[in-house]
Amino acid sequence: MEQQEVIRFSGFENGHRIESRILEERMQQAVENGYRTFEVEAFGQHGIGGRLWKAGNDRLHVRISGAPGQRVGSMGFPNTLIEVLGPSSDDVGWLNGGAEIIVHGHATNGVANAMAQGKVYIAGNIGARGMTMTKRNPRFAPPELWVLGSAGDYFAEFMAGGIAVICGYGPQDPENVLGFRPCVGMVGGRIYFRGPHKGYSKPDAKLIPIEDGDWQWLAENIKTYLTAIGKTDLYTQIANREEWQLLEARGPLEKYAKPRRSMQAFHEGVWDPELGRGGLIGDLVDFERTQIPLITTGFLRRYVPVWENRKFAAPCEVSCPTGMPVHERWRLIREGR
Repeated sequence: MEQQEVIRFSGFENGHRIESRILEERMQQAVENGYRTFEVEAFGQHGIGGRLWKAGNDRLHVRISGAPGQRVGSMGFPNTLIEVLGPSSDDVGWLNGGAEIIVHGHATNGVANAMAQGKVYIAGNIGARGMTMTKRNPRFAPPELWVLGSAGDYFAEFMAGGIAVICGYGPQDPENVLGFRPCVGMVGGRIYFRGPHKGYSKPDAKLIPIEDGDWQWLAENIKTYLTAIGKTDLYTQIANREEWQLLEARGPLEKYAKPRRSMQAFHEGVWDPELGRGGLIGDLVDFERTQIPLITTGFLRRYVPVWENRKFAAPCEVSCPTGMPVHERWRLIREGR
């Protein structure tokens, strides 16, 4: 059997949608049998194209039509090429470990979430929380996310490595290609973007100039990206250095803390007006509520513990019809009385 022979799978069989687990088992078995090219007609199955590690160093090509479910290419392995012939659902490239994933359309939330290696090419816009919680092993090339249009809200949240490129062509919001509150918690990586934005988390990221080496890398890889998504005619329109900007994560020594409100200011400005005196339970709290040290002594001590053992009795003990509560009876028995 030739390794380039195509094997086809359908996610719909005998009038019913087959389970994601069954589809993956069949694909894994096909890899063991020597197949290296797959065509999948998806009906919402999850994780298509991921975890195909049994091929070793052989090149795999997975083409997905129909309606793929979440996590296309999740935990993808190197030497795996996954093409989605249309839009895709959430979490494309989740935990990607080296696969190259091409989506010929828009993608929804969580694209490249927690990706560590590989590349994700999106020929459209992406939803919220793309490129979040990524990481990079210095032994390997950094993970890459390429988006033709714009990113959704909370982009690059807690990003810890990798490179994201937002081309700004046909964005969902022409006035903001990075979405709402990008780069919050970002500690590593870079973001090249083209087009206007409405701010980013300045405590976590910073704008830096694009050096000649940076632009050379970007210009060369724009060609590779546009070739992968079949839109090479856009190169001259997109590859204009003056239109691009570069965000980089701040280092540990570059981060600056926001001014913190003191406890006294919070107590006077928030607690008392809303909950304490003059607030919701102001008529119920008439005791002293000033701050005290962790361990107080002397006149600052508000409550002094007093040992008053057996001064008060429980209601059941007081009204016991035998006149002798159970625990008292057992005490006498233990004492031999």
